[in-house]
Amino acid sequence: MNKTVLAYNFNPERLQQLRQICMILKTNCKAVEPEEFDDAVGFLAGIKDCPQAAVTPPEAQGDNFFEALEEAAKKAGEDAEAAKKEAVQLLKQAAQKEMVFLCGFDMHLLNQFLAAVKRSKLKNIELKAMLTPNNRQWSGRHLLQEIASEHVYMKWFGKSAHK
Repeated sequence: MNKTVLAYNFNPERLQQLRQICMILKTNCKAVEPEEFDDAVGFLAGIKDCPQAAVTPPEAQGDNFFEALEEAAKKAGEDAEAAKKEAVQLLKQAAQKEMVFLCGFDMHLLNQFLAAVKRSKLKNIELKAMLTPNNRQWSGRHLLQEIASEHVYMKWFGKSAHK
């Protein structure tokens, strides 16, 4: 499998910086255009037997995310409704954030990639995911929502864990 980075929501300047890192690490870099967000990530990464049509997993977070968030807010002693409103706002913002989807990376290459990002002008990419047998047929849009949901939940869970 080719080593590929799918880049979502990158502006041209930051995409160029990401491409430089990928070139140094001898990996492919593909900017995913908004009209491709509903294609399967495995298809976009060039996996031979992966169809273009994406599949939404039956266990998509939906209400479970908000239930978990309410529980975390209660543990943190915060208003659950306020937490939900803030979470919805954060999810809307997160869906516009940059995300990289790493395909064919082993742990060594992953560590090299993360270190190179930190050393570069990019400094940080908040939303990151790696190809798994479970997510290869997900759409980039669904993956972005899942990763953004986890990011928002961890923000709240971190609050409750540190009180």
